[in-house]
Amino acid sequence: MRKIKIITDSTACISIEEQNEWGIAVLPLSVEVDGAIYNPLTDLTPESFMELMGNSKNLPKSSQPALGSFVEMYEKYIQEGYDVLSIHLTEKLSGTVNTARQAAEMVEGNVTVIDTDYIARGQAFQVLEAAKLAKEGQMSIQDITKRLTEIRSKTKLYIVVVTLENLVKGGRVGRVQGILGSLLNIKLIARLKDGQLEEEAKLRSNKKIMTYLLDVIKKESKKIVELDIEHANGLKMAEEFKEQAMELLHLPKMPIFNADPIVSTHAGNGAFAVMYYTE
Repeated sequence: MRKIKIITDSTACISIEEQNEWGIAVLPLSVEVDGAIYNPLTDLTPESFMELMGNSKNLPKSSQPALGSFVEMYEKYIQEGYDVLSIHLTEKLSGTVNTARQAAEMVEGNVTVIDTDYIARGQAFQVLEAAKLAKEGQMSIQDITKRLTEIRSKTKLYIVVVTLENLVKGGRVGRVQGILGSLLNIKLIARLKDGQLEEEAKLRSNKKIMTYLLDVIKKESKKIVELDIEHANGLKMAEEFKEQAMELLHLPKMPIFNADPIVSTHAGNGAFAVMYYTE
């Protein structure tokens, strides 16, 4: 069985510890704030980015990894004797996966590109499973891909948007909705489904948000295998949800991550997201 190298992008929020443990390579999406371009893996902390965004004149812009960066990384691991499995965020939110496909056609070697249909730790579920299976060395890329399809079909991601300002600026919701949302203090719960955000509910209090999300996991007919939480300066609500969800699910862990700058840009200050997959 040939060695398999797992590559993903920075929006998956793979920790340094996970990268080292499972041998995952990460390509960053860059972010531009008022003309200055930053690499989120080396130039920013989550806290410094939120401060930058709060003080910026314009909504930060994200850029996918350059075609040459993909080609260079693919060639590196091909030369080291690997087949490559390149796993990325949904093409409906970024052109990253299409750039990866172009790069795969330009190199001499076996490169398989996967669109996870997700972002953030919803994407990471597939990346980590692939890396674990690759490290075991018992499955082909085709078999690993089938397993990822199974996880994808059992994954759900909900995001709570406290302010609609960034979504409006980024063209993700209509301007009128944004104005009404700010006037009425409405908070949006959106679900990432089939690779794109869909409105799930509009609620006016944090208590109702908690009740809604806890009801979602209570009503799952199958056992939840893993649940991760991300936030963009929304740690208080993330911790409150975790405390109550742990009592319901009794999982061995329920990690909370700082959102990647790309996610934070679109979700806005105070947002948090809940993502999980079932048996």
